[in-house]
Amino acid sequence: MRQPFDTVSDVVAWRLCLGCGACVSVCPEEALTLVDVEGDGLRPTRDAARCARCGTCLAVCPGAAIDGAPAHALALDSLRQAWGNVLEVWEGYATDPEIRYLGSSGGIATALSLFALEKQGSPGVLHIGSKPGHPLDNSPFVSRNRDELLVRTGSRYAPAAPCSGLGTIDRDGEASVFVGKPCDVVALRKCQALGDGQGRSIRLAISIFCAGTPSTQGTRTILAQLGVRPEEVTEFRYRGCGWPGRTVARTSSRSDAECSMSYEQSWGDILSKHTQFRCRLCPDSTGELADISCGDPWYRKAEPDDAGRSLVLVRTETGRQALHEAMKAGYVTLEKVSADTLPMSQASLLRRRAHLWGRLAALRVLGAAVPAYRGFSLFANWRALPATEKMRSLLGTARRTVQRKWYRREREGRQ
Repeated sequence: MRQPFDTVSDVVAWRLCLGCGACVSVCPEEALTLVDVEGDGLRPTRDAARCARCGTCLAVCPGAAIDGAPAHALALDSLRQAWGNVLEVWEGYATDPEIRYLGSSGGIATALSLFALEKQGSPGVLHIGSKPGHPLDNSPFVSRNRDELLVRTGSRYAPAAPCSGLGTIDRDGEASVFVGKPCDVVALRKCQALGDGQGRSIRLAISIFCAGTPSTQGTRTILAQLGVRPEEVTEFRYRGCGWPGRTVARTSSRSDAECSMSYEQSWGDILSKHTQFRCRLCPDSTGELADISCGDPWYRKAEPDDAGRSLVLVRTETGRQALHEAMKAGYVTLEKVSADTLPMSQASLLRRRAHLWGRLAALRVLGAAVPAYRGFSLFANWRALPATEKMRSLLGTARRTVQRKWYRREREGRQ
């Protein structure tokens, strides 16, 4: 069935936008602007008078379609169907104790970025950080040294559009680094596939594992439970400063005290309930198109004062070379672990992927637009589920689709 998308406005109308910002970067007419819809996420708004309907925005949109990475000859067979190409699995942490402490889970992404800057001559690292003067908002930044990386460590569980900064990094030179969520890396690869498009200077793409992007409303709910007004906040960290770390708000009116809650409370009880609709349909939660991806080794129990460790997946030869050189240079401390460590660490992501084919099927039957996925073995994953789980993925999605009217496009989405 032909997808009902002419522009990214249609992707937004069908609730499939991920807010990566790639469309804004590549639009030749500069007809798109990102706005934060508090209950949804970052969304492109289109100036219909300027839009030429050239299709460039759709060509880079991960919300509309994703192609999995072609099979790599050296990928681990036991992981390929559920996790994509995984050449090696490691566990460890940033050797620099400050980076390890500040990072969300061992600081590997920051340590690899610093290695690229200091030892490989990379001119910059494009990633997300807190917007100066607006600590609850995210912005893309190009970090060029250790101090700038440190300021932007830690997860940012709020709308983020790193691909909106691709034009900035391309102006800085060659062999740059990109750090983002799996969908951001997909958008980067789509941009690079345009030939002379944005992202041409990125030589190393690092993805973090992702269970979904919460809307701004999620963060505001945390603040409400902490008894903090948004305008009072001077600094906000979702994680870090230990593993998994606490969610911390510092304010202008309470400098003598820290307002905080546990990671389990902030993510498990609040933020996970505010993730975008499209995130629940994602086939790739671990950065299959990245060179290196990393996330939490949740098979371990977090202990008090735990400094943190990361699970690290090598996805490409470029990633393998970068990781091994960083180990040799002493930027990261890693040990090789068995392939089973990945599914043990990320059981919830594996379960989501297994249910996905059934969810998409239910949406299609009821007339909803869904993304086009190729190369993800979704039916094979779903088929392996017990019969009761299959029925749950089909009937549960059908019930919610009818209740929440997901079979209808949102009128305000077409602009």
